[in-house]
Amino acid sequence: MRLLLACVAWFALLHSILGAPHSRCRCLPGDPCWPSADEWNQLNASIGNNLLISFPLAQPCHDPHYNEQECAFVHQNWQNGVWRTNQPYGLFQTTFEVLNNETWSCQLNATRSSECTLGNLPVYIVNASSTDDIQKAVIFAADHNLRLSIKNTGHDYLGRNSAAGSLSIWTHRLNQIELFDNFVTNDPSANGSTAVTVQSGVQMAQLYKAVATKNWVVVGGAANTVGVGGYVGGGGHSAISPNYGLAVDNALEFTLVLPSGEVIVTNGVQYTDIFWALRGGGASTWGVVIDVTFRTYPGPSVLSYAEFGAYTTNTTLYKMMLEKFVDAQPAISEGGFGGYWYNSNNTLWFLYANLNANKTEASKVLEPFINYTASIGVENQLNMSEYNNWNQWYLDFACPGGDCGSVSGGSAYLSSRLIPRENFERPGELADALINAYNAISGTGGTIGHLVAGGEVSKKDPDSVAVNPAWRKALWHIVISVGYEDNAPPAERERQHRLTTKTNDFFRDITPGSGCYMNEADIYEPDWQQAFFGSHYDRLVEIKRDIDPDHLFICRNCVGSEEWDESLNCRK
Repeated sequence: MRLLLACVAWFALLHSILGAPHSRCRCLPGDPCWPSADEWNQLNASIGNNLLISFPLAQPCHDPHYNEQECAFVHQNWQNGVWRTNQPYGLFQTTFEVLNNETWSCQLNATRSSECTLGNLPVYIVNASSTDDIQKAVIFAADHNLRLSIKNTGHDYLGRNSAAGSLSIWTHRLNQIELFDNFVTNDPSANGSTAVTVQSGVQMAQLYKAVATKNWVVVGGAANTVGVGGYVGGGGHSAISPNYGLAVDNALEFTLVLPSGEVIVTNGVQYTDIFWALRGGGASTWGVVIDVTFRTYPGPSVLSYAEFGAYTTNTTLYKMMLEKFVDAQPAISEGGFGGYWYNSNNTLWFLYANLNANKTEASKVLEPFINYTASIGVENQLNMSEYNNWNQWYLDFACPGGDCGSVSGGSAYLSSRLIPRENFERPGELADALINAYNAISGTGGTIGHLVAGGEVSKKDPDSVAVNPAWRKALWHIVISVGYEDNAPPAERERQHRLTTKTNDFFRDITPGSGCYMNEADIYEPDWQQAFFGSHYDRLVEIKRDIDPDHLFICRNCVGSEEWDESLNCRK
């Protein structure tokens, strides 16, 4: 009864914040149209009693639900990514657990008596274990005009996987994997290759472990806790993308629950517009992905791994080194490398993998840059290692020392930019942008670079999939990240977010017409439709109107969201 009264009070507050019912608005808690307890119970019974009442992860640390033992456990695991992704409640990052950037809804380190509400989290969660569960949830939401959200691991930097007052579909238990030595479907272009079909709840660590049993590789993300469903919706970059393309370039087939509740299989010969849209047109937009089939490749017989670090107190030498690093990237990419780099105060690191060469051959590709760095007197170190198994390299990379609990539970804003290959012809300009961006956010954030384009990514037809065509001209993908404390007041959070957006102007200004990677992007991105989707946006809007005219699937900065108010609960 105590929990029920707390829920009623929170529903009343939520209703006052999100607005009164309207014929063009979603039905929210407190509205007369909100489903009755009997209707919720009927839904619960129809899905095997897998309807969960949502609550914040920090709730055991607050009255009236305080539990000393449970609270200690939450404290211990608050920043453990593996633990967080296994929770139906909460998100991987806490940033979008806050409603409308108001005061933090349920702080972990606040006093027991402090407020603890749902904030931007859903009201109910369907803990789906089957396609049938998802169909029933979708139909229930449509019949009752509910706000619907979709979550697997909770990885999302735009807040697309959670919504206040919503019914959430948690796909995490959809974790089946099937391997094919010779994939066969009704699409001739997809036949004959090795492939893997993965349900949308599968995470990267599970996927890589499965394909490793066949000594295959598949294009996937670097973080072991990232889920397949949302990853492919945004395009999906990888350290091996220069070798094999983006994840969407390797998607052969999807099974999807449409907004109508119908289940379809979509590929290159059936439901072709939807197949196109699913490959880079954004997650949580077209329906609920049940599974996706990816092309796989034979594992490399040898893989070389380069770990580089350099530091100098001399800012002039640092600028010279950074210019040379930029200048060397096209040759390093063509030499078979892909991976990640970081720059900070007069420091540069990179972690690059090469699937095409042993460490002696790979070292020669890096030699011009390494030799130059040494020749100007910058202290540096290069460690080269060699593997005969891709999965073993990944485990060493993603789980150093055997620790696979990727850090999460923090608050940060991101902004990103795709850097076209032509910009590397002006290394001084790009080096200046890197230095200026770091200086702008020094002390609160940093930049992470990704050598994940070029190569096979650049060879694909820009219009073959929905992902932003800017990917086909890019060589780098750069992410700006600015963090803040969970207890930061709304004004401070807003200031940090605006700083993140403004800092990216250093890169926007020198890359007109390019874009960003929507899975690691900024909700304040100027002209986000162009930045996220480029010239494909108009076609995506038409497909959205065809398959989801009522916008049952709507999310922040997703196709069609400009037709809704800021809360995404009422159509304009």
